[in-house]
Amino acid sequence: MREPYPTKLDQFLHKHGIKALHLAHAADYSRQHLLRIRSGKMEPTRKCIKAIVAACRLLSREPVRAADLFDLEEE
Repeated sequence: MREPYPTKLDQFLHKHGIKALHLAHAADYSRQHLLRIRSGKMEPTRKCIKAIVAACRLLSREPVRAADLFDLEEE
């Protein structure tokens, strides 16, 4: 059985009632691109992470960090 909110980003969006379309618009990325990231099928670039964090701050009105939305691992 598939987990309903597979990534930290997806969990954050669900918890805060943020719709994918609103995130896409605020981050200036397509819904399809963000869906691949939200589902864990694609890793975001640093530029994309920065845009998503800024958009989540704006939409949630909370101090959001990249680590709140993504599993950041040192390589």
